[in-house]
Amino acid sequence: MTEFDDVSIIGDETQNAFGNTVSGDLIQTQLQFVRGRPSMVLSEGEIADRVTGYVPALNHEEIVGVLDRHHAVALAGAPGTGTTTTAVAALRWLRPDLPIRLFSTDEDDVEEIGAAKACGYLVRAGEEDASRLRSCLEAVHAAGGFLLVTGSPAELRGFTEFLHVLPVHPPPPDAVYRARLARCGVGRDWAGWPRAAVLLRDATPAEARRLADLVVAGGGASEVELAYRGWDEHLRGWFGENGELRNQTLMIAAATIAPADETSVYGAAMSLARQLKIKVEGGGLAWCPSTGLSELLGADRDDDKIVFRRHGYADSVLRYVWDDYPLARLDLLSWLSALPTDEVVELRPALRHKLVEVFADLASEHDEVERILRKAAEWAARHHAADLSYVALARTCLHPRVGGRVRGRLYKWSIERRTAKTLKLTVARVCQVLGETHVSIALTRLKHLATYGDEQVQAEVFEVVRALAEIHPEKVFQTALIWCRTATRLASERDRFNRARIGLQILLAEHDRPLRVRHGGDAREMSMFPDATRLRSVLEVMEQLAACGGHVRPLVLEAARTLAAGGYRTSVLRAALAWAAHPDGPSVAIGTEIFLMLAAETTPDGLPAILAGPDAIDPMACTPPWAVALGAQAAGSGEYTLFEMVLQLWLDAAATRREVRPRIVSMIEQAAGGDLGRRAVVLDVVRRWAGVDRARRGVKEDIFVRLLYPEWKLLLLMVWVRIRSTLGQ
Repeated sequence: MTEFDDVSIIGDETQNAFGNTVSGDLIQTQLQFVRGRPSMVLSEGEIADRVTGYVPALNHEEIVGVLDRHHAVALAGAPGTGTTTTAVAALRWLRPDLPIRLFSTDEDDVEEIGAAKACGYLVRAGEEDASRLRSCLEAVHAAGGFLLVTGSPAELRGFTEFLHVLPVHPPPPDAVYRARLARCGVGRDWAGWPRAAVLLRDATPAEARRLADLVVAGGGASEVELAYRGWDEHLRGWFGENGELRNQTLMIAAATIAPADETSVYGAAMSLARQLKIKVEGGGLAWCPSTGLSELLGADRDDDKIVFRRHGYADSVLRYVWDDYPLARLDLLSWLSALPTDEVVELRPALRHKLVEVFADLASEHDEVERILRKAAEWAARHHAADLSYVALARTCLHPRVGGRVRGRLYKWSIERRTAKTLKLTVARVCQVLGETHVSIALTRLKHLATYGDEQVQAEVFEVVRALAEIHPEKVFQTALIWCRTATRLASERDRFNRARIGLQILLAEHDRPLRVRHGGDAREMSMFPDATRLRSVLEVMEQLAACGGHVRPLVLEAARTLAAGGYRTSVLRAALAWAAHPDGPSVAIGTEIFLMLAAETTPDGLPAILAGPDAIDPMACTPPWAVALGAQAAGSGEYTLFEMVLQLWLDAAATRREVRPRIVSMIEQAAGGDLGRRAVVLDVVRRWAGVDRARRGVKEDIFVRLLYPEWKLLLLMVWVRIRSTLGQ
């Protein structure tokens, strides 16, 4: 275990995080949720869906013209008027081949725009200020890309000096409704449904699309209309007829967690009653009996669960209560956030997760971001409930209203050493969701988590980065290179070690990932091949890390061992030889150590592996690291523990393979040079190796003839060798 004296990490060391990581199933659930929300992600599939079903805005041609002339346009409109869809469709009409990505100048690095290929950048005006957005515009112009900015008229007012701001004149809502039905393959009967025109009077394109989606979901005309109206009239009638507060809490609780067993419904309702300070005399006997629960709620039973089958009905209950009872809003949020960890009410994990989802969605919709962040931290740090914290943060980190502030808090937690370990582990997994859309932002937070976290946090970061590499392979690899390079500039030894370790782990895992390679000019003909230049980049960054000092050196050595074992021994050996040949460079020592490590490997017949086979290396090429190792031994540093063992192994090779003996002996002579200390080291090792073994005597004498000093000893040896040869011994 590596020890460091310069930093104490309190958040990790004071908490046992065993069992407080997020399950894979829960991660997949939240990823699916995010991918299914167009406002959170902008995948190619989402773009294609928007463009295919797009009904042009009334001023579509004007928007395309401004975008074509200026490579930038800002579209103003109220929520639901289709500003984002119009922007995306305009750019796709103009440049069908150009990728489009969501971008945030507050968190993404504007400098990366110039380093990347031309691209379309979609920016939400509500998250920007004029200075940053102006810099972004200049970078986009320089890179030959396009900038799309969307927001309300008020949000765009501060950008009119340098952006062309156009209001979006949305298409007729009934046209959007019919286009959506056609896109989903719904028959003509619904396209001509008379009530649609009435319902869509003064509606936005988003509302028209929602009506079409309700039709696609199934149900009769009456249910579709009620669901579109949010079941307001029906709920107003139910709450009017059921004025008993206990019954109302039952309805709110059941609708919030359904489908759920009746025990959970009663428990949730009792919790809500406590939150609302409703006095219930008679305890459990005062509530509606279970036999009448379904009838009271207008719900059905599916096995042992209470279910609401009417489309959108359960979701509408909480919204109705929120809208019609404003004084109960804070109590509702408090109840939703407290119930998942209630010590009295036992709920299944799936119900606890659903409660957090409802809480996060409701709080986000009404801009209660601080409440979300406070509860997420509390669930992770105090209750060690990483799953609850994860759901809240994963569900809100890309939310169009509160996402920017959630991402800001994720960054703050990632750079604070005192952040509780469970929260660090949770933030790492949230970054997997965040990276679906903002990979640079996610990787920045993961970098800090790995730098200031312990080995368990680093392991979690590694898993998340590998998952992001499946989607963004080149971005992840280049970022890992940067992590390693910036490690050399960190003041703390622990921080240098941590960042170098996670960076190298990622590079070793990703350098030979097969990447898509296009054949000729046909974009349809793609094959998967590793990028050979990646290995060279990894070796270059390993050389740079050698300058970090003793704590990082074992990481570089282990990386070299891993690469060599993975089939890249020749490349690693060549790099080590080059490093050892540098005059007094920081990589000389690590190059020599890597060389000795590789030189110690043997073939099945006991020969040095690097001297055998089709990739065998010339012993003379190995002179630089041998010279460095001899110098260290002569100085008595004891730095290279493998030195004598490897040298004796090579002497064995010289004794058994006459074809390489001259080159090995010449290499030893050149490595020792005229330095008497180096020569003495070689001679001592050779004496111990040869002993009285006559089979080794020839090699011993070849070396002694070249290195023995002073001259009279050399002459005496030469005379003795000649006499022995004459006598045939």
